[in-house]
Amino acid sequence: MAGEADAVREAVRALEAISDPIERARETSNLLREWPELHSLVREIRQYAVIAAHAEGRTYDEIGPEIGTSGDRAGQIARGK
Repeated sequence: MAGEADAVREAVRALEAISDPIERARETSNLLREWPELHSLVREIRQYAVIAAHAEGRTYDEIGPEIGTSGDRAGQIARGK
């Protein structure tokens, strides 16, 4: 399932490929209107994943480097910060 983030990146890049500038602007505007909610959802998904990894017995110091951050930051993510 590692390809999901790549799929999101590709979808965003597909906006650039829309040839009609009005359609490109409209579709981008639609995404930007939804972005605050989507951003919150993405943060929640990450938070719950860190919480689940910690519940499986991993320490935040182990989790942090695996997700590209520090152990301290992994703990903050778990706490919703």
